[in-house]
Amino acid sequence: MKVSRTYRIEQETADRIAEISEAEKKTATEVIESAIRTYSTEKYVENTARQTDSTDSRALSALIGQLAKKDEQIAKLMDTVADSTKAVQGAQALHHETAQTLALESTEQKLSRWQRLKRAWRG
Repeated sequence: MKVSRTYRIEQETADRIAEISEAEKKTATEVIESAIRTYSTEKYVENTARQTDSTDSRALSALIGQLAKKDEQIAKLMDTVADSTKAVQGAQALHHETAQTLALESTEQKLSRWQRLKRAWRG
């Protein structure tokens, strides 16, 4: 829903809106709406952060440093999880082989003495 509003702006700003409208082939309303949307984007936030005083810049730099450390920690944890997963898979494979060996031995033990002797003779 569009709402009609009236604002007082400098002539220079009105001229700039007209220039942009013509260059972009958009209405003045579209240009202003686009400018407002851009105002709240990440680029605007980044530019504003650069323009803040040094205290804010130092705080922002500290936060960025902390995030970089967290990224490194996450990468190390992911490597550890991958290594652990491989170790668990290896242990599962070993367990499977052991279970099969035990099952075969159990089958051998169930054979009668006569059947074991026959197998031994045949080789």
